Amino acid sequence: MTGVRGAAPDLACVLPGRPEWIQDAAYLGDEGVLDFLACAAAADSAHQDDSGYLLPAGTYRTAALTIASLAAAVPKDGCAGQVVLCPMPAWKLETLWDVLLVLRRTVAGDPDTDVVRDLLDDLVTYEVVPARTVEQVADDLERVLAVLMLDLPATKVVATAVALDRERDQGVIDAYRQITAAWTAAGVRH
Repeated sequence: MTGVRGAAPDLACVLPGRPEWIQDAAYLGDEGVLDFLACAAAADSAHQDDSGYLLPAGTYRTAALTIASLAAAVPKDGCAGQVVLCPMPAWKLETLWDVLLVLRRTVAGDPDTDVVRDLLDDLVTYEVVPARTVEQVADDLERVLAVLMLDLPATKVVATAVALDRERDQGVIDAYRQITAAWTAAGVRH
């Protein structure tokens, strides 16, 4: 069964309030690795019908801008509190997933991803500080998605409490602990 793009509802994502979780992946954002992929895909598609980058340039660019907007949503000084509530359109989540699938295919050695692999190898070795591997790029994006896609009843409890600026009773505190346990299990610094 195939889904219809945009058919999923938008999410109210609960993000860690400290910036470390997204700083680890900020190199993917605007003027970062995904933006480079967007530029390369645009240049490639201008010269050929079948791009070796597997996704349209706009998909990579949207993913880069989404990462950048997440980084901007969490104050760098960590004064946001324990969590930040961030509305996320479902189509942006789908875009991030599309990019992650290309990265995972690249890591697996899919021959259709050779062009992506070659560019990423150069970028993450020579342009990203500290240097990373293509596997680490995929892992970093996957951790971002783990935060955004966290779908526990506890997420709704905390999101509601933050949105309505409610008193943090024991139920909200317990829900927050469940969320942080899930973040920890996914390897997210918070």
